[in-house]
Amino acid sequence: MRHTAAAVMSRAAATVADWALSDGGCERLELGHRVNNPASGGVAAAAGFVWEGTERGKFLIDGERVDVHTYGRLTSDRWPATTHHLPLAE
Repeated sequence: MRHTAAAVMSRAAATVADWALSDGGCERLELGHRVNNPASGGVAAAAGFVWEGTERGKFLIDGERVDVHTYGRLTSDRWPATTHHLPLAE
């Protein structure tokens, strides 16, 4: 079975987020990406993260401040329909 990079990344993000919000004991997670990288927004949404807004000048990359789209996921949020988690290392 062939998977796109975005599909694998979405599964990976959902796997880690699901673990962190359950067994990991976290109540809230944040995910951010540069505004000029919309594919990462698709990964975030597929992993159950909700878009919360844009933070101006948040990341410092190569000496320049860049804007970031921020997503959040709470334990109370609806979990994604990901049925096949990636294996976590023990």
